[in-house]
Amino acid sequence: MARGAAEPSAKRAKVDEADNEEDLVRRKEEVVRLLERARKGKDLSSHPRAEKELMDLCARLEAKNEERLRRLPPELWEKIDLQQNVQQNDVLALAMTCRFFRDTTKEEGRELKTSVTRDSTSHSLDWYRFADDFPENVPGCLEWVRAQDPPHRWNVVTCEQAAREGDLELLEWLRAQDPPCPWNESTCASAAEGGHLDVLRWVRAQDPPCPWDAETCYWAAAGGHLDVLMWVRSRNPLCPWDVGTCAEAAFGRRLDMLKWARSQHPPCPWDAWTCEGATRGGHLDILEWLRDQGPRQETPNLPEAR
Repeated sequence: MARGAAEPSAKRAKVDEADNEEDLVRRKEEVVRLLERARKGKDLSSHPRAEKELMDLCARLEAKNEERLRRLPPELWEKIDLQQNVQQNDVLALAMTCRFFRDTTKEEGRELKTSVTRDSTSHSLDWYRFADDFPENVPGCLEWVRAQDPPHRWNVVTCEQAAREGDLELLEWLRAQDPPCPWNESTCASAAEGGHLDVLRWVRAQDPPCPWDAETCYWAAAGGHLDVLMWVRSRNPLCPWDVGTCAEAAFGRRLDMLKWARSQHPPCPWDAWTCEGATRGGHLDILEWLRDQGPRQETPNLPEAR
């Protein structure tokens, strides 16, 4: 077969492989969130299935990483000697490369430290400047990878991470592209988790607004951000909430948040998982306040506080 005929097939194979790995990463993020909710007591029935799926996803992703590592020539592996050939200021960069190198640095007992006061550094001044300005460099890096052929794929996780970090400038850039980087309810939930009210205001002001659901209130409570919770519940239409909001407020010992949520009309729903959250957090004052509110609903299989 002529070389020219083989190249399109090889390119398609690489694109298919990238798509497959992207799907695995996306699903892994979804399962992690599902397990987080299950761990907080909101859906215990899904816990065993989600754990099994997460283990399978991690194994498949790790297999892909190991396959790439096997492609390294033996001569290169001989150079990777953490004790002899890797200077201290390079250890962190090496450990961030992949899980294999992270585990290797841990086994070798190397500390993940970078010092700028050593007699001689292993990085140039430009490298330190780049590291210091990394947030400002992100849009340029993304613009470059998107300009490649084929362009690097992105998905809702890209906007989710920008929102979690509170990087409104990056989020604006992502959504200004043609076509815009996709987003979903996880963008609002991540902004709420980080307490980034400016991000939430902006994403909800778009046309159409970024969608949200009860996860936004849940993660605002989990992050301890009462101002965010009050804002999302003052919108029209209201951001929905469920029993997870009170459970997280109790777990985080946020009595002010719990009182506010229950004082609304109608009050934020709660059930026995609110008591469970306070118990798990060891917050006797929360439990005493809950007891004074009257009988609580019973949830099957809820362990009694001791």
